Amino acid sequence: MNSRPRRNAKTADAVVRLAAITALLLSGAALVGLPAHAQSAALPRADVVEQLDAQYAEAQTAVGVTQSGGVVEVFASKDGSTWTLVLTKPDGTSRVIAAGETWVRR
Repeated sequence: MNSRPRRNAKTADAVVRLAAITALLLSGAALVGLPAHAQSAALPRADVVEQLDAQYAEAQTAVGVTQSGGVVEVFASKDGSTWTLVLTKPDGTSRVIAAGETWVRR
């Protein structure tokens, strides 16, 4: 007989999601301080969202708010083949701060 308490699957999923979002927020906050040449050009958020949809069929899958009032968003294709991390400042300008392949949803 196993004496370990069973974890509720929904609770475990919530913990994993919270950890992933926290890691994204921390990485986004760290990247804000990068020199301008290391970041993409700032564009209106609507333009970035439109380009991600048109070029990669990516849609928003996660979102979080930074301490400075910015918004960090993850966009991913339905099949998870591509993903993009976007930081939008309070003034409405957005920058792509990371992108890659193989986004896994839990």
